[in-house]
Amino acid sequence: MIQLSKSDICPFGKSLQKYWNRRSEYFSDGILIDAEGLYSVVPEQVGLRLAELIQGKTILDGFADVGGTAIAFARVGKQVIAVDTDNQRLTMAEHNADIYTVTNEITFIHGDFFKVASTVKADTVYLDPPWSGPNYKEHGRFLFEHFNPDGNRVLEFSFHHFNEVVLRVPTIFDMSELKRFNTSFTVHDDVSEGRVVSKTIILQKNRPNILDSTH
Repeated sequence: MIQLSKSDICPFGKSLQKYWNRRSEYFSDGILIDAEGLYSVVPEQVGLRLAELIQGKTILDGFADVGGTAIAFARVGKQVIAVDTDNQRLTMAEHNADIYTVTNEITFIHGDFFKVASTVKADTVYLDPPWSGPNYKEHGRFLFEHFNPDGNRVLEFSFHHFNEVVLRVPTIFDMSELKRFNTSFTVHDDVSEGRVVSKTIILQKNRPNILDSTH
C-alpha cells in the first residue's frame, strides 16, 4: 500500500499509469491505496452522486475495497457497513475514512459478503464485485459470470435479504443479463470528468414475498 501523492510517476508500474494520472478523481491526498484499489475504486464525484440516488438510510457495501463508495455514502449522511475479505484493504479503508472524518458513520467488517450479509440489517446493499482486473474489456461483452464472485449468485442472494439492490457494472455490461431476474430497475451513467466510467443499476424486486422478512 502507498499514500496517494503528487508524484507524476505511478508507483505501481507503467501498466497502471493511466489510472495514476486520474488519481485526483478518486480521492484526496493522504489516503492509502494499492494497485487494485487504484484501478477499481469509484471516482469521488460518482460515489457522491450515487449516494444521493440510493433510498436506503443504512447501506451494506459488500465489496468495500479501499473505501471509496463507503466514504461517499457516509459523507451524505448514510450509515454504512463496509465488508471486505482483504484485511489489509479494509485497514486502508478505515484510514481513508478517517481522512474524510466519517469513521463514526462506517462499521468495518473483515469477512465474506455471503456470510456477513445474512447477519446484519440494512435497507440497501451496494455491490461492486471485482471485474477480473484492468483487462476486463477483453471479454467484449461483460456478463454476470465475469464478476468474481459470479454475479448471478451475488444477485440471487441479495434479493433474498435486501429491499434495494444496487449494482455497479462496466460500460460493456450486457443488460440482457437482467432478464433472468424478475426485477424493475433503473440504469445510471457514472460520469467522471465528462467520461462515462461505469454504470450503476438500481433494482427493486417485484415479488416482495421472496424478501427476508427480517430486513
